[in-house]
Amino acid sequence: MLKCPVTARLAALAFLVSAVLTVLTGCSGGSSGGSGVNESVSTAVQNSSSAIATSRLVLQQISDGRLTRAASSTALDDALKELQTSRDTVAKLAPGTGQDRDTVAAALEVLDGCAAALSTARNAVASSDGTPAIADGSRELAAAADRLAQLSAKEGGK
Repeated sequence: MLKCPVTARLAALAFLVSAVLTVLTGCSGGSSGGSGVNESVSTAVQNSSSAIATSRLVLQQISDGRLTRAASSTALDDALKELQTSRDTVAKLAPGTGQDRDTVAAALEVLDGCAAALSTARNAVASSDGTPAIADGSRELAAAADRLAQLSAKEGGK
């Protein structure tokens, strides 16, 4: 029996989101030693990187005509919620040293930029006039992924 193409795409997206959540759950465990602030920021960066990567895949799928706008919108909303959760976690940290305060400030700046990029991507998917374009969202998400990678490297590559 053949499945409806839309149902098959939604099933594929559900599998993709499930796989990403499985990876996120596996990556969220802390390691022994080191600063609690650094560990929390590292986890937030990992989770945010996964949300951005998922969003980039979603935009690629919609550009290729393999995913509906409704399914894309839902996936991008979920990614934005994941990113906001990570940002909220970092914002609630109580850094005790100047270095920890700098770490938190840098992370918040990058995460805010990531939220803006995800918002652009979400607006592109919802746009009826093509402004912003899917390409704009893709470009901003790629820049956000780069900023997260730079922050990760700066904080010790965790």
